[in-house]
Amino acid sequence: MNRRTFVAAATLVLLGLSTAAHAITFGSPDAGEHPYVGFMLFFDPTEPGWFSCSGDLLAPTVFLSAGHCTFAIGTDGQVTTGGSGGNDVWISFDESVDLADFPKSADFPNDTAGLYAARSAWLEANPNFARGTSYPHPLYDNFGEFPADHDVGVVVLDAPSDIATFASLAPVGTLDALAGRHGRGHNKVIVETAGYGIQEVKPKSLELDQRFKSTSRIVNLRGALDGGFNVHTSNNPSASGGQGGTCFGDSGGGVYLNDTSSIVAVVSFGQNNNCKGADYQARTDISDTHDFLASFLGD
Repeated sequence: MNRRTFVAAATLVLLGLSTAAHAITFGSPDAGEHPYVGFMLFFDPTEPGWFSCSGDLLAPTVFLSAGHCTFAIGTDGQVTTGGSGGNDVWISFDESVDLADFPKSADFPNDTAGLYAARSAWLEANPNFARGTSYPHPLYDNFGEFPADHDVGVVVLDAPSDIATFASLAPVGTLDALAGRHGRGHNKVIVETAGYGIQEVKPKSLELDQRFKSTSRIVNLRGALDGGFNVHTSNNPSASGGQGGTCFGDSGGGVYLNDTSSIVAVVSFGQNNNCKGADYQARTDISDTHDFLASFLGD
């Protein structure tokens, strides 16, 4: 992935708080509307670093997120054999996540192992977090090529969640049908997004580890970066185009048909560090994603 051009929407966690590294922009608190949306915290030993993403529970143990949120995750603090997936991932479904006592990196200068031990122990002891194992799409290659980036992944929880309601996958071809045969109706389609990312970068950083929601419209299904795998959505509030868009930390969060729990995409990447302009989401209403998820959902 060329980070000068494309910016994955994961958030780097430095001091126990989300710090700039894509969240709902111009949105509003979720207020319980999407209880199946979770806050995902994971350790990447190749950086090394701690990152956060968002995602959706599709079944008691199946959590859908982005490929780049499930790829280079550690296994017990070490690089995972084969370099793909791992068990250093924890998820909370609290609407507002309390990280006030999360061990700070400043207390472990140049001590990656010590920081990992402290943070993993804190997470294991916290009843609001559940551990799991990540599985990126087998063809995800760290944004090695566009538009076929396969930026979807799954976390399988160690134990079933007590969340009672789940998100669902939209049928294959949903967005194409709504946009019309030639895609000319795309800008009439409003979608909704929910996640835990940064709410604002400029003029002032606003970084609440809280579930927010927002609406936006589809800009394009057939652009150079879409190509049947991604969907370009707006990130500018307007009366007809929705409240806003996404930012760092929203990666992996569901993009739903408005006022439903039906997921058509997951938050993937943007084109700048200000969370302005173009948003791109990895489509889930395509056979490529459905086929990948079938083994987890039993379809």
